[in-house]
Amino acid sequence: MFFSRRHNKCYQSAEGKNHRGTCRRHRGQDSCDGMSLDLLKPGEKARILAVRGEGALRRHLLDMGLTPNTVVMVRKTAPLGDPIELYLRNFELTLRKEDARHIIIEAVAE
Repeated sequence: MFFSRRHNKCYQSAEGKNHRGTCRRHRGQDSCDGMSLDLLKPGEKARILAVRGEGALRRHLLDMGLTPNTVVMVRKTAPLGDPIELYLRNFELTLRKEDARHIIIEAVAE
C-alpha cells in the first residue's frame, strides 16, 4: 500500500520534480516524467515521451514504431490483463505489459 500511494503521487506531480530516492520504482533515475504505458486503460489515449530500456529491447520497441511524440491508444487487453493491444500509426500492435513498462507517456485529451 505504501508503495502504490507514493508512486501515484509521482504521476500526479505536474512539476516533474526529482524524486530520486523517494519513490521505490524510480530509484536511480533522474526524474519521474510521466506514467508508463502499462497503466493505461482500454480506450485511453496518450503520447509517448520516452522509450527506456537497454540494448536490444529499446531498439526493438523503437523499430515497432513506439517513438517519442507518437499518439497511442489502448484498444483492449487480454482476459488475464497481459498482453495489451495498442492502436498507433493506423495499425494494431500487441505488446507485453513487461515491455510496456519501459515506455513513458503523458495523457492527451480525446
